[in-house]
Amino acid sequence: MQVSELATLLGVTTDTIRFYTRIGLLAPTKSPSNGYKYYRDKEVSRMRFIMSARNLGFSVDEIKVIFS
Repeated sequence: MQVSELATLLGVTTDTIRFYTRIGLLAPTKSPSNGYKYYRDKEVSRMRFIMSARNLGFSVDEIKVIFS
């Protein structure tokens, strides 16, 4: 799914998805034909985890450590 579809599914903005992609917490695949980024089920699960962790008070740096 594209960034807008993922954002709608999770109830966040596209900027939120792009932020977590930019800092490396999400790793979408890139289409060679058009350059669009596509988010798979793995990224959906990771984003749900990120949102839950943020709601529990974890910082972005702490979430990076958890994923590493």
